[in-house]
Amino acid sequence: MRQGTGADDREGLPRGGADAAGCPRGADRAPRLHGGPGDDVPWDLLRARHGGLVPVEVGPGERGWLLLGYKENLQVLRDRDLFSADPRPWSPAGTAPVRSGALARDGEEHQRLRVPLVEALAQVGTPQLVPVVERAAVHLLGRVAAEGSADLIGQYAAPLPALVLNELFGLPDAYGRLLADLTTRLWSGEPDRSEPAARAVRAYFAGLVARKRADPGEDLASRLLAHPHGLTDEEAVASLSLLWETGHEPTTHLIGNALLRLLEDPGVWTAYLGGTLTPEDFVDYVMWTDPPIRMLAGRYATADAGFAGARLRRGEPMLFGFASAHTDPSVFHGGDDAMAMAGNRSHLLWGAGAHRCPATGFTRELVRTAIDMAVDRMRGMVLAVEPHGLRRRGGPSVHGLVELPVWFTATGERAEPAEEEPEAPVRRWIRKKRRPASQGARYQAPLAREENPDERAARVPAAAPRPRPRRPPQGAGARYQAPFAEEETRPDPLEVLLAAWRPGG
Repeated sequence: MRQGTGADDREGLPRGGADAAGCPRGADRAPRLHGGPGDDVPWDLLRARHGGLVPVEVGPGERGWLLLGYKENLQVLRDRDLFSADPRPWSPAGTAPVRSGALARDGEEHQRLRVPLVEALAQVGTPQLVPVVERAAVHLLGRVAAEGSADLIGQYAAPLPALVLNELFGLPDAYGRLLADLTTRLWSGEPDRSEPAARAVRAYFAGLVARKRADPGEDLASRLLAHPHGLTDEEAVASLSLLWETGHEPTTHLIGNALLRLLEDPGVWTAYLGGTLTPEDFVDYVMWTDPPIRMLAGRYATADAGFAGARLRRGEPMLFGFASAHTDPSVFHGGDDAMAMAGNRSHLLWGAGAHRCPATGFTRELVRTAIDMAVDRMRGMVLAVEPHGLRRRGGPSVHGLVELPVWFTATGERAEPAEEEPEAPVRRWIRKKRRPASQGARYQAPLAREENPDERAARVPAAAPRPRPRRPPQGAGARYQAPFAEEETRPDPLEVLLAAWRPGG
């Protein structure tokens, strides 16, 4: 029996054919991935039985394929001829049947939409990003510093990316806390909370684009809008939303899974603190052994074709099985040795080919800094529950914790309450100063109202020519109506969203 090779002699299954068990038409025998298993997916057993590819049911009546082998996953990621990321030709609604992490376009259109984001992110270097991450981490950890206990998911790993990205967008922290809270509601699994939150997140990005279009600055969103490719507002909203939607959960759970591994494994903890396991290599190790995304959709077969010993049909969705690929014996030789996969950057979590994640360096730096800050500032950190008592996220796609409770040595610092920033425009209390003595031309206008004509004439030099009267512009009567008309502007969408926000609602 071969594992992860996509061989034709899959154990217990006929080869190809319309009625073969290996064809999606055998839906009664295909594993169901909708509303189904969570972390207990038997990846190794599936790969041992089916090889590199298994037919699955991705939704009620929706057939597709789950890639199990490393080689098969990598080939589909790279092959743009046989596999497309654009769902429009294959889906009546033009949307993916299950969640996808790819920009759903191909060819020149894909490049036109991708390049502005890639180049905008490239301008966020380490010197700019690290201080932003550190400030957000200090703020979040400072709020629990005196307590001696914390939930490193809900109070740290989940809100941190929101605060970081929001600051890089050039918005006040209040909007970052808003985005973090809305994301928590999205994850709640409660429709009455998640559905309004989804609408509010869309409104956040629409408002961000509107504000930066009207008042650009030196920030990530403004650079995207200023790119020569000239994205429309709708395209810019979609691009920034995709960056957030595909990056936030993986980043959160990469941080959470990494911190859990440090807490669970004394050998990894010692190697990390001792410097024999660098933060960069440690992130790669977690990507291999505890990836935050185990399964993801993203490609469609563009033609009927044979692939990995099975017969694909045009339009069938292909799902990446990262968790299975990362344990494929053909590439993974780590076992229980923490150092075996350290520094091995050939994992598939960043993708490959034309659709490779555009924020790879950005995310690595964010995660590395977040882990370092937590370890440095939470002395003596230990799990507050037994490992078997930790709750995992449901579903086969996202792999992470619901919460990560820890105890640590309290610093004695007083926990600061959450600060609610006022809505824009920001108003601050300023001590009223006494008007200085009149001097210079600045105060001539008020003085002119108090002086009589003789006094004013005495102060004007005789040789000074009389000012030439200015010709009033056309429509002078309307001249003073414009300022009043300009005050009746539409409210800023972000201000409206922030004003309606009720934390924890």
